[in-house]
Amino acid sequence: MAGPATASISSQFDDIAPSGAPIASVVQAIAAEVGELAKSADSLQHLVGGFLCDPFAMVTPEQLEQGQVLDALVQRLQALETFLDALGPVIETSWRVDPRAAADLVLLSRVAQRLSGSGVEAVQPVVGDCDFF
Repeated sequence: MAGPATASISSQFDDIAPSGAPIASVVQAIAAEVGELAKSADSLQHLVGGFLCDPFAMVTPEQLEQGQVLDALVQRLQALETFLDALGPVIETSWRVDPRAAADLVLLSRVAQRLSGSGVEAVQPVVGDCDFF
């Protein structure tokens, strides 16, 4: 479920002026992140669903309930992406914000860079970040 806002957003505010980036661009960047989370959670849902449906698995009611929690998580992430995708284009274009201070609080450097508009291509590994895949 990827709308127009889930395309690469970082180039929209590469050179943030002191007056800030358009809030709509920041909202679109958040929508893109939420959309990626929804896709990842959906993949996990299919994986977990396969395990839960295995006829040889000893699935407990609690495990089935956790599978339902994962389904609800996917649905909520997709709903947030839809909302943010729709909200971005109707935000007043003159409204601006500097997202860099908020992004500095994000521990994952690539996510912080995408949200702050810093661009991801020139990412240098940050001590403490861990990418296994």
